[in-house]
Amino acid sequence: MGAGPRTIVLVGATSGLGRQAAVRLAADGHRLILAGRDPRRVRDLARELPRAHVIGADVATAAGVDELARQVSAATDRIDTLVNNAGVMRPTRTVTAEGHELNLAVHHLAPFSTTSRVLPLLRRGEGRIVNVNSEGHRSPMRGSGEVALDFDDLDSERGYDPFMAYSRSKLANLLFSYELQARHPELTVVAVHPGLVRTRLGRDFPSLQVRLVHAFALSARRGAEPVVRLATGTVSAGRYYNRFAPVPSSPRSRDTAAARRLWAVTEEVRGPFTQVGSR
Repeated sequence: MGAGPRTIVLVGATSGLGRQAAVRLAADGHRLILAGRDPRRVRDLARELPRAHVIGADVATAAGVDELARQVSAATDRIDTLVNNAGVMRPTRTVTAEGHELNLAVHHLAPFSTTSRVLPLLRRGEGRIVNVNSEGHRSPMRGSGEVALDFDDLDSERGYDPFMAYSRSKLANLLFSYELQARHPELTVVAVHPGLVRTRLGRDFPSLQVRLVHAFALSARRGAEPVVRLATGTVSAGRYYNRFAPVPSSPRSRDTAAARRLWAVTEEVRGPFTQVGSR
């Protein structure tokens, strides 16, 4: 595809860097399908960007992903870029209606299921997936210890540390990104750390903690810049980007055996991704 307008689905578009990315992409003339969880913010975004197709769906559950896929399929017959940007961070352990820990549900299960459900549309378009990730996949934002998946406790039932749970879910997302590229070379899959960004992500944490983080963080507008670039510009397939530059991710994230195991476990939870083109 050339440099003309793209059809872009952006999940997690109603606040923070997702909203800023949507505004920029709209100004650049792209055809947008924007998704968010909060009904009020969905309405506000629809008023702000009247040419975009804005939909409400909570991708934390399989039912929410089904609703998202239904509405996207009704709005377009192709997707050039899918941006999986929905994010969450909670100080106490929270589970979805399906019983999954919320970080895992939003940062891993949702991108896996969303990409699976819209795969036919991606194949009709350029087929690019941008997974918004974090340098937190290497080490937690607070505390210490290696970030590694515990396959016996993916839902953090045996002790919950919000920073480690977040980091593990971002590691899971990165393992999925690499495995998706390996299984489906017809797609172009990238993951990106947009930088430490001032968003609503930590709104449930004590205000002092949030203020300290925000003192060193980028604005949401600047955080959106690499997401926009990777959604529309030239990228290297199967790479992890720290803002605009591809960089090596952690050794744990490149563990192919762990990636295959996580894929299998995720299919047990959410059903087969697809057998077409898989190795």
